[in-house]
Amino acid sequence: MLNEEAKALSNSLAHSHEISDYDFWRALKSIEDELYWLQRKHRPIPIDLIYVRAIVRSARQKRLCLDYDPSPFGAI
Repeated sequence: MLNEEAKALSNSLAHSHEISDYDFWRALKSIEDELYWLQRKHRPIPIDLIYVRAIVRSARQKRLCLDYDPSPFGAI
């Protein structure tokens, strides 16, 4: 669960027109790759990296929901 500051940041990222869907995907991919390599090398995982991943995931999910149109082309 995200705190209020993280939720606000996630909302602003989700509504930003400067960040593309690809940028979100790429950021999450990079974070997941970094976490994978830290785990493989038995290195400590920085809590900030987990925190950033949660914010980016939340923003991406919100962005996907913003684009969702249950009735495209006016179909009911």
